[in-house]
Amino acid sequence: MSERHYLKPVRIFASALALALMLALSAYAWDGIVKRLIICLGLSLGCSLLLLLPKLSNKLTIPLFVLYLAYVPLKSFQRMELPFHDMTRIMDGVTLLSVTMIICVYFVFFLVTQRSNWGLGGGSLFLLILFLVEYYVVKFRGDVLRPSDLGAVKTAVSVLGSYDFSLSPEAVYTVLYFLFFSCLGFQIKIRMNRWVHIGVSAASLCMIGGWYYTVMVSPYPVEKEISGHYWNMTENQLLNGTCMSFFVMLRESRLDVPGDYSEEAVRAAASEAVILYDKSQGSDVRPDIIMIMNEAWSDLSVLGQLETTEDYMPFVNSLSENTVKGNLYVSILGGLTANTEFEALTGNSLALLSPTVIPYQNQVNHDMPSLARVLEASGYETMSMHPSGSAAWNRGKVYPFLGFDEFIHEANWQTSYEYLRGFLSDSCNFHEIIYRYENRNEDAPFFLFDVTIQNHSGYYGEVPLNIRVKSVGGIPAEEIGYIKDLETYLNLMKITDTSFGELVTYFAQVEEPVIVCMFGDHQPILENTFYEAIFSDSNLTEREENLKKYITPYVIWANYEVDWAEYGDISANYLPAVLAECSGIELPPFYKFLSKLRETYPVLTTRGCVDDNGNLVDILDIWETELVQQYRMLEYNQLYVKDYLNGIFVKEETAE
Repeated sequence: MSERHYLKPVRIFASALALALMLALSAYAWDGIVKRLIICLGLSLGCSLLLLLPKLSNKLTIPLFVLYLAYVPLKSFQRMELPFHDMTRIMDGVTLLSVTMIICVYFVFFLVTQRSNWGLGGGSLFLLILFLVEYYVVKFRGDVLRPSDLGAVKTAVSVLGSYDFSLSPEAVYTVLYFLFFSCLGFQIKIRMNRWVHIGVSAASLCMIGGWYYTVMVSPYPVEKEISGHYWNMTENQLLNGTCMSFFVMLRESRLDVPGDYSEEAVRAAASEAVILYDKSQGSDVRPDIIMIMNEAWSDLSVLGQLETTEDYMPFVNSLSENTVKGNLYVSILGGLTANTEFEALTGNSLALLSPTVIPYQNQVNHDMPSLARVLEASGYETMSMHPSGSAAWNRGKVYPFLGFDEFIHEANWQTSYEYLRGFLSDSCNFHEIIYRYENRNEDAPFFLFDVTIQNHSGYYGEVPLNIRVKSVGGIPAEEIGYIKDLETYLNLMKITDTSFGELVTYFAQVEEPVIVCMFGDHQPILENTFYEAIFSDSNLTEREENLKKYITPYVIWANYEVDWAEYGDISANYLPAVLAECSGIELPPFYKFLSKLRETYPVLTTRGCVDDNGNLVDILDIWETELVQQYRMLEYNQLYVKDYLNGIFVKEETAE
């Protein structure tokens, strides 16, 4: 049987299958607009017919190639943007740069395969995959794909089962277009001799190189055509588009060495902080310390009026004796847990780094200071714990760099597993904490840092909805729309509160002194209707509303009599110094510097900063102030100098 006759039934089957798939997608994508239905049917039939076409001659493929490049890249750019926004705010020049980038994608595939049809068809398939990845990142986390996300694939895969992967009709419409563009591209196979191949390859390299220089090297596009907006990450997508936002962040993730940086300047900043620190130091008590970063633990009432049938944090709200509580400002929303973890363990601020980086993926690649090392220098044994795989957020490598003696994860869990929505529950997590505490080395004080996972998004599944929402922002719940995710989340908060109460009750009965600290890493991402309702009568600016989404609680409790200061609202970078101060250990100079910095700028985040007068400012507004300059140098020494000044960050007596 000839190849021609053998391929014919295969092509017919592929054509029929493609038609069935495209029609099914068309039915889902149709939103009642007749024009869109006609386009969907046309794309479906077009894909089906393209798969039946025989090989085309150059007389047809060359004009098709020209038409493809003239129309498809622009349409692809539009289809990648429209599921997210209406494109009315796209900045001048972004369209040209994005369309050129799409053409460069075709040329990259051509250079790899040396085939025009694989350049166009394969490039369009790649863009479809890129669109889907971007779509789900925005859906699940609320902001665009970042360069640092490429190193977090293992972490993302580990929690895929908790998400809803449905597409909006607008997104399905985009998928239909890209499937058609892919089928059409694979039909455009131009026959070229050796010299034409060389010429086209050379032109492709020139165009790719020119685009890279324009976007990643030349100052003009970033300063005039595109720019980063990080206090509200959705602004990047609205102004720069989906694709260009990624490259803006990639470009701006490069490190700038602080001006006037030197080890002498770092020592001078530390010495000044030691002189100005006026609190009594040192204590005979060496409490065991349990520090818990609770996944998505937050009190949504910080956003506005939220009325429920019962309190979802009754235990935490009841704590007052031997307790300090407040709001913790973070730099993330809905995801990127490791970023708050980085701040809370190291005392470094993400506000001084590019908003595009994840330090656990980028900076923490060598031994560096942390709360674990500070406590270890005071005689503590240290342990880290997370009820998931060791590869999540690279923790298996990061924790040893931060000085933890041991890392407990799901694979070496000792207590019985108990799952809620597919995640190990907080109750299970806290039972493991108790087990590790009871089996610790009692000859040394014990520090355990724990990260929970129970409250990871998305917020649906088998959670009893005992607490119901009555109103949001004064609007009755029944008028808001879909709120099951909100009610699921609030009931998870109640489950966490109950479990935390049981943990505190256990340690209240322990004779040895113990400090328990719990804080949230970020708020959840919920439906837009919830935010519209809760901010409906806020009278806040957009930026003030946005900053409220980056507030979680923190609570520090002791099972013995204490006389702690009231720390109030702080950002996560101050938490290790605050906790160390509460424990009564001798603080290293860096923590004394943080104490001084906190008095002037109690909140330092990538989303906004608050000064001692309560004014909301941007980090760039205070970038050149003496304190922030000193902080930048101290942070640089920890993150980028392998032989960091140990005496400043870990143990004061070696500072000189």
